[in-house]
Amino acid sequence: MPRYFFDMLICGNPSQDLEGLVLEDDGAARIAAGEILHDLATASLPSGRSQVFVATVREHRRGPVFRTTMTLETETIGAVLSGV
Repeated sequence: MPRYFFDMLICGNPSQDLEGLVLEDDGAARIAAGEILHDLATASLPSGRSQVFVATVREHRRGPVFRTTMTLETETIGAVLSGV
């Protein structure tokens, strides 16, 4: 089975995956990329500014296969109560 690498760009900060994951196919790699982005977004809940998370997925023989991008924005709507 092929090995896929998930190179991340988190709010402009790059991180290269040196270990990768052995997965069945490109479809499994797409699912894994979505799960990784979800976990990253949950771990760094937005502080009121837009945050962009990008996973570039490489397969060990073919190189880059696809890129998945997730933008997370939090907006305050309505009245803000202080001290609550």
